[in-house]
Amino acid sequence: MSEMERADPSDFAAPPPPPLPNSTIDEPVSETILRDVRLVGRRLSLVMLPGVSASARSAALRDWDLWGPLFVCMSLAVLLSVESAGEGSLLFSLIFVIVWAGAAVVTINGQLLGGRLAFFGSVCLLGYCIAPLLVAAAGCVLVNATVSGGVAVVVRFALVVAGLAWSIWASSSFMADAAFPEGRKLLALYPVLLFYLSLAWMVLIGFQQGPSAAVATVPVPTVPLAAPLPEAVANITREVLVRR
Repeated sequence: MSEMERADPSDFAAPPPPPLPNSTIDEPVSETILRDVRLVGRRLSLVMLPGVSASARSAALRDWDLWGPLFVCMSLAVLLSVESAGEGSLLFSLIFVIVWAGAAVVTINGQLLGGRLAFFGSVCLLGYCIAPLLVAAAGCVLVNATVSGGVAVVVRFALVVAGLAWSIWASSSFMADAAFPEGRKLLALYPVLLFYLSLAWMVLIGFQQGPSAAVATVPVPTVPLAAPLPEAVANITREVLVRR
């Protein structure tokens, strides 16, 4: 028997491929969740910190995710639905639809105007930029719990305006780097303003203290009877006998 016939066929098999350097298929589920949580927290800090440049923010969010925007959207919707008097489910649905449909419309508008925008990357950044309004909504919860009257209205208004300005600044600095043609940049930024303005308006009216608490504290007057019931019946009977 020749040497070729005595050789083991497994000797001619291709070697197994080396493991991928960044493969996460074998890591524990807890490690995957913690990595995603750290990623969301790092991207939220990029939006909330004032010293981050637009180029650094867009570079960090180029590898987009939707977990962070979903967390911000759900947190804002839950806060507003809990604080509302009796329209919690409707307010939750409105916030959810405005966030996702509005981000999609803003992104498509920017693409149609000639901007270099990746669809999911732009939706991701617009969703993360709602975080200042979420902080403003949390501040409104504390204001409603500690302050009342006209001071509460002024403080809530100031918080919402500050959150609106921060959201518009964080998102517009990214949209400005999308290389829009000359004369179309304002047309692309105008829907961004309307998007965050509608969310800020929902936050502002969602935390208004309605008249239900005042109505609940008004005492209900009781009208006392002129006389006990047996005495009233006796008087009526006496009048009937006298007329006869």
